[in-house]
Amino acid sequence: MAINQPHLERRSTGYYWRRRVPARARTRFKPEFFCFPLRTHVPRDAAELARRLTAVSEICFNAEQDMPSDVMTEILVAYIEGEIEVSDRLRALSGLRTRAAAEAAMALEAAARASLHDAIFLCDKTPAIQPLRDTAARLGISLDESDEDFAILADKMVRAMIAVSEEKERRARGVFTEQDPYLAEALQRMSLPKRPSSMPRSGATNASTVDRPDTLEPAAEMASCDIPQDQAEPRSGSPRQTSATAEEQRPAQENPDGSLDWPAPRTAQPKAAFYDRPGLKMTIDPSLLAPARILDGTDPKVIDLWDDWFNDMSRGLRSNGVYSFEDEGKAARFKKDADTIQSTRRIVHDVFGETRLSQATGELWARFTDLLRSLPNNHGRSSRWRHLTSFEFIEHEKHEQKKRLAKVEKEINSRGLAAEEADAARERAGTKLISPRTLQRHQKYLSAPLDYAVERGRISHNPFKPFVLGEAVIDDMRKQLPETSRQTWSSTELADLLKTEKWNSAKTEINDHVFWVPLIARLHGMRSEEILQLKPKNIRCDEGIYFFDIERGTGQSLKSNNARRIIPIHSQLIELGFLELVERQRSLGKERIFDKVSRSKSKRLSFTANFTKNFNYYRNSRKVYDKRRDLHAMRTSFNSSMVTRAVPDTARRYLMGHRNDDVGIMNYLPEGFSLATLKAYVEQEQLDLSMVARRFNAAPQSSRKGPKLAARDGVALSA
Repeated sequence: MAINQPHLERRSTGYYWRRRVPARARTRFKPEFFCFPLRTHVPRDAAELARRLTAVSEICFNAEQDMPSDVMTEILVAYIEGEIEVSDRLRALSGLRTRAAAEAAMALEAAARASLHDAIFLCDKTPAIQPLRDTAARLGISLDESDEDFAILADKMVRAMIAVSEEKERRARGVFTEQDPYLAEALQRMSLPKRPSSMPRSGATNASTVDRPDTLEPAAEMASCDIPQDQAEPRSGSPRQTSATAEEQRPAQENPDGSLDWPAPRTAQPKAAFYDRPGLKMTIDPSLLAPARILDGTDPKVIDLWDDWFNDMSRGLRSNGVYSFEDEGKAARFKKDADTIQSTRRIVHDVFGETRLSQATGELWARFTDLLRSLPNNHGRSSRWRHLTSFEFIEHEKHEQKKRLAKVEKEINSRGLAAEEADAARERAGTKLISPRTLQRHQKYLSAPLDYAVERGRISHNPFKPFVLGEAVIDDMRKQLPETSRQTWSSTELADLLKTEKWNSAKTEINDHVFWVPLIARLHGMRSEEILQLKPKNIRCDEGIYFFDIERGTGQSLKSNNARRIIPIHSQLIELGFLELVERQRSLGKERIFDKVSRSKSKRLSFTANFTKNFNYYRNSRKVYDKRRDLHAMRTSFNSSMVTRAVPDTARRYLMGHRNDDVGIMNYLPEGFSLATLKAYVEQEQLDLSMVARRFNAAPQSSRKGPKLAARDGVALSA
């Protein structure tokens, strides 16, 4: 039955209904045929659907149309042509106006367009009646407003009026959808084969004639002028000449015998390398960029597109089909990186300023990426220099680098350093640029707003996407740099740190965060923010085992849901007096254990940022600083130790706060590991802490009567 049904086709993906528009109706229907998937493999169902579609199509194709389609087309086209021509002429004859006046005119146009949208929504044909009457009268066409087709024509007219309004606004902003006719003619002339022509020389010398190859016919008109052709302004609408073309069109040199020597064409200058290493050279050709088309008629500024994206992401806006969501979780995750993302905005503003998207050329997009390649890694860090633009800061750093290098050269000469030491000193004095990953991040945070504008239907495509470097190039760039990956703390490096006075001086107080935080991170693998957020109530005991209760609470945040866990406290930390610290802070009513560390002023409001500054300063001043071994490397060392000691992967992931995909653990052990089991895993590694002389474990109670001490063993007994 399905085989005999007209307009029914069977394909590998199922049944389709396909019908060509009859010749009598092709003036009213586009495209010339229709094809729909029926989304079924059942012959009977497909045949029934095909019969219904065929019946409906017959009704549409055979419907009477009192007004011929060509009359409708003539009226609508005439109206559109007249409106645009009048608008263009008024703009050309208008004098200079202020930006405020121009924006006010655009606001009025937008308001009129909004009323037309509302008319369509309300099925109101009134706005189209008078334009239809005027246009028909101009064309000498009589309309029967009582006819059914008049309502159809009025509906089409409202849509045409909206399209005209959008086109008028685009033209007012300098955005033209059609190709400039003068540019088209110039390009057509350029495509014609070159032909020799006789051209008189300028000046009062003998009027001898010479034959020379002429590149363009208009050049003959310019030959009699005193302005050399390579300095003449190009005609409006014509493409700018390249250096090679300009060289070919320079005036010839006159020989003593009166003949002329035409300069030989030069090859184009090679483009500057964006990235160059032995065996690989990358250049940028902005001329290959296809400019984005404005679809909503607004022609926004580049920085405004960026701000719209940032504001929507900060609200957690997302869409799925016809549904829109404001996701608070997504907004919270985005706001955590808000400071980092905002650093990209400064660079975007420095490069593009108030430039509108239609004015953003390939050279501007390339300039953004070129700037990133020259940007120092301390850009935006110091409040002292934040008033400088990115370009000004680069020049400032170049000046500072010259002073540092001059000082280093003086030191090299005075101390007589060997060549290797001298090279190392010069390298330290040089300006450190942002890493390839940071460059890629800035590119990502410029590309994302443009992708968002594409999704919202504001622009045709992302013009910056071709400039975004891929993973292969980023990896190649990273390989050419000195190794910067994080290294674990070996027993030697840890011992060097613990030998400093913080862990050996009697002046070290019990609530000194620099004393405790590195040890907790190394013995338990906890994140720095998890440690610094700890409250006295988070230290608990069950069946004689003390443990950290890592939770999300007031003033406490976790990186992920997997970070919620319990970790037994290592016996070596207890031996140093950690429980005494907890009891002291609890008795004094302190909210946090490490209350001396304050939150940073960034939008993340993290404790880690301020602690890291203190920790790095301490290590620098004690000559034990290694940039590849930071506090987080303590956590990395704990993880590496767990792997080395063959701790089960499921237990290691749990202690580290990582996602655990083991179905046997997630579904059949929902209560998690026992404290005793976790305690055994944590206690497997015993660090050498023999160099730590400062300990805070409780001293035996004295039966001596008399005044109580204000402090014991350097520990304050009251706040």
